[in-house]
Amino acid sequence: MESILAYLFNVLPIIILGIAVFVILIEWRLLTINKKIKSHKEAEVSFLSAVLSFLPLFMANKILLIAFMFWVFQFKLFDLGFAWYIWIFAWIFYDFMFYLIHWASHTVRLFWCLHSVHHSPKEMKLSVAFRGSFGDFLLLPHVIIWLPLLGFHPFLLLIVEIFGRFYGIMVHVNENWFPNKKRHWIENILISPSAHRVHHSINPIYLDRNYGEFLSVWDLLFNTYQKEIREEVPKYGTMKEIDSENLLDTQTNEFLSLWKDIKSAVKLSDKIKYIIKPPGWNHIDGGILANEIRNNSLLK
Repeated sequence: MESILAYLFNVLPIIILGIAVFVILIEWRLLTINKKIKSHKEAEVSFLSAVLSFLPLFMANKILLIAFMFWVFQFKLFDLGFAWYIWIFAWIFYDFMFYLIHWASHTVRLFWCLHSVHHSPKEMKLSVAFRGSFGDFLLLPHVIIWLPLLGFHPFLLLIVEIFGRFYGIMVHVNENWFPNKKRHWIENILISPSAHRVHHSINPIYLDRNYGEFLSVWDLLFNTYQKEIREEVPKYGTMKEIDSENLLDTQTNEFLSLWKDIKSAVKLSDKIKYIIKPPGWNHIDGGILANEIRNNSLLK
């Protein structure tokens, strides 16, 4: 079984990536024909960002991460095997870890410097899913590299991740194909394109909501879910103005801001807080955080 999974792991990424690129290009073309797209440059920058993001991740997988996962697997607490239901459990644990890492990416300033790249586009389209940071290889692997401790085989997890990422790409589909209509019961279980539009929005009521990739149950469980409101049309991007059509600015803007803030603090403790506190925090008056902005909007 291990050899079969190893073969699938080598083949599936090429197939899934090919399908994803094909679907993205089809959507891009249709949006262009129907004049539903404002910036072609954003998509171009997203594809360039994919090279900066995926290449280090691919190299890290091949050189280090797979070896590390097999090393961790030696200390597994259980021997779970490959039964069909183990794949379901693996997907659930993978999705929960994705939720945690995604949540941390919004609540830890250093991690936000990486994740903000993905949030910089001002239009929602499938190509946005390809926009990642050059440093993603330092954070994203933590979604799966510790799960072998529970007894999930590394190649099983890597295959689950491939399909999870594919679903994550598809929920970035443009709102013209899946407009906000009556909320369906399935959204109590799965993250929908509508739910992910909320996640990418900077409307005060939508800030830092809907972290799940596949399952919405984590957001519902931890009170981070927000449905899309018909009267509240999503506005995409980041709270801070970043040039979404400039590759260098999207990749480095938040890092430069963080460095500037660190230098402005005198105390070492404040310098460290700039790194680990949520975006918006400052050492002068505490700043204004996303939760405060959201809570104030709910009071209106």
